[in-house]
Amino acid sequence: MKLSLMFFTIGIFLVILQTTLQRLLPIGPIVPDLILVLCVYWGLHHPTIGAALGSFLLGYSVDIISSPLLGINAFAMSLVFIAVYLGSRSIWLHHPIVSSIIVLLAALVKGVGLVLVWAVFLSTEGFWQGAARYIVTEALIAAVLAPFMFALFRRGESYLEKLHPAAQ
Repeated sequence: MKLSLMFFTIGIFLVILQTTLQRLLPIGPIVPDLILVLCVYWGLHHPTIGAALGSFLLGYSVDIISSPLLGINAFAMSLVFIAVYLGSRSIWLHHPIVSSIIVLLAALVKGVGLVLVWAVFLSTEGFWQGAARYIVTEALIAAVLAPFMFALFRRGESYLEKLHPAAQ
């Protein structure tokens, strides 16, 4: 439980960082999806009810701050967590390259889910051409950042274990 709370606190910080990076960096609408990387880490290493709820709440936090359609990121992060959780049962290798590939695939799953929901509820003309490019670009950026963020998450996890050896 303490581990889920620690990751949720980190997630809130990542939500703030992710939503402010969009305005601070001159990279246009492409922003690294740091919340996605956390949800993938949760799904791979700590698939609990607290992690599933945390993924949903972090997605909903992104919706509240920066989404015109409330609930779309909450759906996407829940979808990512469930997909990674189901896939993690057959993944036995936890290597940085494998984690990058998993984050890349999870980002593509999230992108396809978002596009489908967006097309159903807010059908706009010419949406598909720009969406595909942004989805692939954000997925590649998230995959590049994944090994570094996974290392930071593992370091925070080991720090928490040193503080409270029975906190598992």
